[in-house]
Amino acid sequence: MRRYLLIILTLLILLSLTAGAAGATNLYDPGEPHARYVCVPNLFWRNPEQCPSYGPGATPYRLASIRLPDPLPELPVLELPQEDEVVPYTYAYVKTLPLNVYRHPMEAALGLPPARTLLSGDWWVSVDGAVEYEGQRWYQINEEEFVPADALSLAAPSRFQGIYLTQQPSHPFAWINRWVQPSLVPQGPPNTEAEPLLRYQLVTIFAEERRGDEIWYLIGENQWINQENIARADIDPVPEGVPQGAKWIEVDLYEQTIAAYEGERMVYATLISSGRTGTATPPGLYSLWSKVREGKMSTPDVEDGSPAWYYLEDVPWTMYFHEGYSIHTAYWHDAFGFTRSHGCVNLPPRDAEWFFTWADPFIPDDVDLLYIGGGAPNTWVWVHFSSPFE
Repeated sequence: MRRYLLIILTLLILLSLTAGAAGATNLYDPGEPHARYVCVPNLFWRNPEQCPSYGPGATPYRLASIRLPDPLPELPVLELPQEDEVVPYTYAYVKTLPLNVYRHPMEAALGLPPARTLLSGDWWVSVDGAVEYEGQRWYQINEEEFVPADALSLAAPSRFQGIYLTQQPSHPFAWINRWVQPSLVPQGPPNTEAEPLLRYQLVTIFAEERRGDEIWYLIGENQWINQENIARADIDPVPEGVPQGAKWIEVDLYEQTIAAYEGERMVYATLISSGRTGTATPPGLYSLWSKVREGKMSTPDVEDGSPAWYYLEDVPWTMYFHEGYSIHTAYWHDAFGFTRSHGCVNLPPRDAEWFFTWADPFIPDDVDLLYIGGGAPNTWVWVHFSSPFE
């Protein structure tokens, strides 16, 4: 009797296990983004494709499977020589408006009318020198143009510079946009024992982990940082329409980075500030139509007196690629890695000079303006928006 009961009990257990296995199989739907069960470790290692991408079981095993190179590779970067002066002039912001401009400080002392008046908006001028007159300091901003020194604030152009690559990097890389302390795990609290990462610091990305509406990057052993704290650069294929072997420039509006390519190889990369939302830089594939060694820039379609007016004196190393849109130096800010401009692509001064010199066609040192004809060698400019969330 006991033997029969044991046989019946064994059959019932086998039937239960079979039904349970069938149920688990039915619960899994390869077309469904989220499976409705949690994988045990053995199943995850044997058949990871049958397990949900996220969950109590999958995430720790996936993180544990990441194997960093040993030793960690360094980016193939060549240190470029750096001059003490990053721009050809001393620049200043006009902080007092309206501002009378006099042919000589003596004329202001005598009550004579000014040569002109700066009325409104944002004015940046070049400073040619300084003089003292009756105990007051004056700056000369052009020939026979003087303003009180206390009406100007001298600029401090960014000394940041991107990287020149001696060979194609094996991993994506990025610059830190803001001070951040890495975490031991994605979405974990900051690791207060780790060295903080500073703005403009260069890091290599070895892995990424998506958590809801966040992306976390692994930049070293147990060092995870949120995507929002970096500007990332990836190697991209040559855009369709660019001739084989030609020089081309990639402008990534999402990451706020720019890269120079010779054919398929990235040779240089750095940070930019492109147009804000209301004055966005237009995406597309373009080619350079003009190179200007230095020139003045101002607001189109408005004049001084309008709040929208801006005037930038002697902007160096400018390359126009589409209508009035250009790649040029920004000596007036150090916010690279974030949108800032009226539509142009702002570069730190050292980077702007590098791109200006590298890009085809070549412009001799004694030439200030070059219009690029159809038969001349040229450099292509690919402007695009590459959000990792889309």
